[in-house]
Amino acid sequence: MSVSRQVRLVHWSVIASALLLGIAAALSWAALAHLAGLHTRMVSDGQLAQARTDMLNNLATAGVSALVLAVIAVLLRRPSSKARTAVWVFGPIIALTTLCFLVGGPEWAVAPTGEEPAELRAEYAQVVPDWYVWPHGIAGLVAVALLIFAAVFLTRADLREHYMDGGHDAARGYTSWVDRTGGA
Repeated sequence: MSVSRQVRLVHWSVIASALLLGIAAALSWAALAHLAGLHTRMVSDGQLAQARTDMLNNLATAGVSALVLAVIAVLLRRPSSKARTAVWVFGPIIALTTLCFLVGGPEWAVAPTGEEPAELRAEYAQVVPDWYVWPHGIAGLVAVALLIFAAVFLTRADLREHYMDGGHDAARGYTSWVDRTGGA
């Protein structure tokens, strides 16, 4: 695979991760708005406060992560070891943080045990609705997979050479050793 195609693949992986985390942030914001307008009778105030806190944490984490990845995506446009290092450092950190917030999400604050009455289970389902849980989880997991892919893929020798500062002659354009040797 040519270096330019590899660079585009990594670049679009970071962009897609930023967009998916932006979607996750928007879903968290919408779920918070839904929660603010909800009138419950049986769900405790502590459970509502915990769900609200978890949603706020998801919103903040996904929003900040999306912004950081957007900046990294802009930096990846030019060959720079700093941009490559940023993907290595921030990609796994954002991936791990996203996974932690997905695993400890707001649905655990109101998780039914099966012992409660049907009315309470219905209120639990309204506090953290399915339209939030599934899309938020899928967007987060796909973003994590793309970030891990980008961080690992950037360890390739031809991409290392591409992203090294001063590793190419701007007048001639960049040609990696993979392109120069025909991939052998």
